[in-house]
Amino acid sequence: MNSSTIIRDPSLAESKDMLSKSISKRLFIIIVTDCRINYNGRSSSKINWGERVVMLKPDGAVLIHRKTNYKAINWQPPGASISVSIQSGELIIRADRRRPRETLSIICKKIIFISIFSLKDEASFDMLLSEEDIYKVLMKYPSLIEPDFRISTQQKDLGGGKADITGFDRNGQYTVVEIKRIPADSDSVKQLYKYISGIRVTSPQVRGILLAPSINASAKNLARSLSIEYHPIDIKKIAEIFSRKNSSIIERLDRHLS
Repeated sequence: MNSSTIIRDPSLAESKDMLSKSISKRLFIIIVTDCRINYNGRSSSKINWGERVVMLKPDGAVLIHRKTNYKAINWQPPGASISVSIQSGELIIRADRRRPRETLSIICKKIIFISIFSLKDEASFDMLLSEEDIYKVLMKYPSLIEPDFRISTQQKDLGGGKADITGFDRNGQYTVVEIKRIPADSDSVKQLYKYISGIRVTSPQVRGILLAPSINASAKNLARSLSIEYHPIDIKKIAEIFSRKNSSIIERLDRHLS
C-alpha cells in the first residue's frame, strides 16, 4: 500500500473536495455515512436514512453495506461514472451507467468517517470449479467441446455408469463425452471406454471424447489404442464464463428483489 488518508467527522464541503480528488485519482475509498439511497434503472428501490458503509472502487464499482449480512444492500458494477455534489445541504454521491441506463444515488446528511487508500493487488483469481459447474457451462456453450457439437443428454446411464454428456458432432455422429476437472489418467480412459464399448457392438463409429485440462502419457497411449479422443479443456476460460454467468443472474435477481 503506497499511501492512506483517514479523516473523522469531516464537513460536507471537506468531504466533497476529498472524494472528488480521490475519485479522479482512482483511489480506493471507504465512507461511513448517515444516508438514504435511491436506485433507478432496470427496476427501482429506495432505502431511508441509516448509517452505512460505502465503498467506491477505482474501477467504478460502488457497494453499500448495512451493519449486518455479508451482501451489499445496493451497488453498481465496474464501469460506473461516479460524481459528488452538494445540494440542499446534503452530499450526493451519484454512480451512473449508460448500458443499461441506471443511476445509484447516495444522499448523505452526515459523513462520519472517510478512508482513502492506494492499494496494490495484482494477484490472479483462480476459481476451483466442480465438474457440475463445468457441465453447466458446456450445456450452455457446447462449442467448447468442439465446433458445432449438439448436446442431447447429460448424466445418461451407459455401461453401468452415467456418461457426463452425450450428443452429436457436426457430421451427426453419436458421441459420448467424459469430463474431468483434474488431469486425466488411465482410469479416466477406462471409465469412458466402459460407456462406449457396449454401443460400439452395434454402432462401431460412436466417438468417445475425454475432456480434461491435461492427460498423462500412459493414459494418452491407452486412449489412442481404444480409439478414444482426448480434447484439452481450458478450465480458466470456463471459470470466467461461469463467474460472469452467475454474477449476471445474481445481479438480476437482487435488483428485482431490492
